[in-house]
Amino acid sequence: PSGAGKSTLIKLMICEERPTRGHIFVAGKDITQLRPSEIPYYRRRGGVVFQDFKLLPRRTVYENVAFALEVADAHPKEIRERVPFVLDLVGLRDRANHFPDTLSGGEKQRVAIARAIVNGPKLLIADEPTGNLDPRTSWEIINLLLEINKRGTMILLATHNKEIVDRLHKRVIVLDKGRIVSTEKRTYHLR
Repeated sequence: PSGAGKSTLIKLMICEERPTRGHIFVAGKDITQLRPSEIPYYRRRGGVVFQDFKLLPRRTVYENVAFALEVADAHPKEIRERVPFVLDLVGLRDRANHFPDTLSGGEKQRVAIARAIVNGPKLLIADEPTGNLDPRTSWEIINLLLEINKRGTMILLATHNKEIVDRLHKRVIVLDKGRIVSTEKRTYHLR
């Protein structure tokens, strides 16, 4: 449910917040022990998609996606190859030269997903990626995430949307007041 701690858990996983106690292991590494200078390199190994997109308003779709490679010091040739490939994957190659303010909510979320996966992360964290979208567009985004998952990227999807949880038939971890109350691979019906 809303307020259960989903976003806080994600902030802890991406080192945006630090735990007051305990440890957090991601891929066998205790990320609570990372030095501040190591955090940007750690974050580059994963991808994150937020409900509010977090697009750069003065950059085109292409430039928003390329930015993730630029900050990772990718070679310009790699950027020229990977960005169109990823824009094709998310169905936005024809929108490459558009700015975020000319896009629909679903298109903005697709740009955010493209930016999050352009580095080829092993893990993609999606924090309420359908929260601001209509039902049809929400399912388009969910299907895109499923396609990314089929290509080998693990997806951690945080949502309070019962219909999405019930229809996906994936492993469900239920949080309540910041604690895991259930973890199982089956359809879970929220109260």
